[in-house]
Amino acid sequence: MSMHHEVGITCPKCQKAGIFTVWDSINTKLDPDMKDRVKSQEVFCYHCPHCGTDVHVDYGFLYHDMDHHFMVFYAPTAKDQENADRDMADGQAQFKAMVDTAGYVMRLVRTKADLLEKIAIFEAGLDDRLMELTKAAALAQVGEKEKDFTVTESHFVTAKDGSLRLSLVDEKSGQQAYVDFNNGLAQLYGQFQQHFADDLPAEDAVLARIDADWTQRFLNKYLYN
Repeated sequence: MSMHHEVGITCPKCQKAGIFTVWDSINTKLDPDMKDRVKSQEVFCYHCPHCGTDVHVDYGFLYHDMDHHFMVFYAPTAKDQENADRDMADGQAQFKAMVDTAGYVMRLVRTKADLLEKIAIFEAGLDDRLMELTKAAALAQVGEKEKDFTVTESHFVTAKDGSLRLSLVDEKSGQQAYVDFNNGLAQLYGQFQQHFADDLPAEDAVLARIDADWTQRFLNKYLYN
């Protein structure tokens, strides 16, 4: 079940007190409406009932998708990360059973963009480790071809039509670009799956950080050596 608690909050504009709901864990099967609230980032927004101001409130929580068998801890602070790792250690037997019997994948992310990316990838039934390798290859190609476009942010996202695509942002120029997964990157993904599937580390009941740093370490070990 989803769990939450309420905290007091003061509106920075009108200075009046209010109540904000902090979600400790979100189960999208039991509370399906929360899936859209996370994707729209509504869960981080306090709407002041006095003056109507919207206030962003950041906090960590567990996102649990029982239908797609994955759990992602969003841990924006070092303390959130410590708490998530502690919870995993305390429930190690339960989490191990989820991995062994249901094939659960468990991740920890530090940014909202990474959280939404993991959700998009796992909902599409894809392996985020192979997707990170695919992203790295795509970024290398963009860097070679687009000299006037410097990628400062890149994430897989779900488009309005439900398709998966790689979003590329050049913050300096304000430009954005997209690469469709099915029509542009699926072949790369398949190549990585064919060549590296056996080298991917076995899934354990731990909160793996599968990100750009993980990708670089993997490539250094299996491709560049």
